Amino acid sequence: MGYIIGAIACLLYAAFVYYVAIKRPPAIIRLVKKKLNKNMSDNAAAIVCYVFASIALAGGIVLFVLAAIK
Repeated sequence: MGYIIGAIACLLYAAFVYYVAIKRPPAIIRLVKKKLNKNMSDNAAAIVCYVFASIALAGGIVLFVLAAIK
């Protein structure tokens, strides 16, 4: 049961971060830039969001597979 909850959390996080990368809301992009590097451009912040969302999506898929074989 824990794997499924973790997988759902990873998928929801990935969906939110993909939304941020695609729509680029100024407040959230500014927060990403503030947390990582203040001199970062908006395009670089979107690429970082894509990378983190892809990692979370892969983690969610792995957790679903682990839940299925257990």
